[in-house]
Formats: sequence, C-alpha cells, structure tokens
Amino acid sequence: MVAFSMRKVPNREATEISHVLLCNVTQRVSFWFVVTDPSKNHTLPAVEVQSAIRMNKNRINNAFFLNDQTLEFLKIPSTLAPPMDPSVPIWIIIFGVIFCIIIVAIALLILSGIWQRRSAQPKFKG
Repeated sequence: MVAFSMRKVPNREATEISHVLLCNVTQRVSFWFVVTDPSKNHTLPAVEVQSAIRMNKNRINNAFFLNDQTLEFLKIPSTLAPPMDPSVPIWIIIFGVIFCIIIVAIALLILSGIWQRRSAQPKFKG
C-alpha cells in the first residue's frame, strides 16, 4: 500500500514494493519503514512519504480492515472527523423540557382549581 501511495506522488510512478524497506518488525505489527528511490539509490524524504500516505490513508486503513483509532502513523495526524457539536447546547434542551413540564403542571393546577370551584358551588333553581 505504501508503494501504491508513492506512485500517486508526481515523479514517483516507478516506486515498487521492493523499494519499501521494513525495519524493526515486531510480533505486534509495529515497525518503521523507508522508501528508496531506485534511480538515485537513496531514501526519499519523510515529508514526501508522509504526504503520499496522508493522501491514501483511507485505502491503507481499509487494506488492513482498520481505522484511524487502530492504525497510527507517527507524525501524520489522524483523519478522524472532529466531534460533533450540537447546534443547541444540551443544558438548554434540558432546561426547556423541565420548564415546559412546570408550565403544564401549573396550567393543570389552575384548570383543576377552576373545575373544582364550579362543581362545588350550589346550583340555584329559581
């Protein structure tokens, strides 16, 4: 996937899998790598490799069935979406619900008092 990502960078169409060297491979899929330039026989600058990975990070994550929470590239910020901020603060919603309940309760008390007063008055037949 790194070789594929490097091919997307201008002037790096000839990057092959053999140009990506894995180093310090461990049991827990922890390693670092370098990408070599076959024409000049040296390693490519980290900035160039980082930009190639940043452009194809979603494809790399999908290749390993991972996401930005489980696959981390050092020095490359994650592409997770920022947490969603609701357009209305939560405390206003809670306050509104409690305020509506209080208004409905007061209205019911007033209406029940009026209803009880009417039913308690003696009816004159005249």
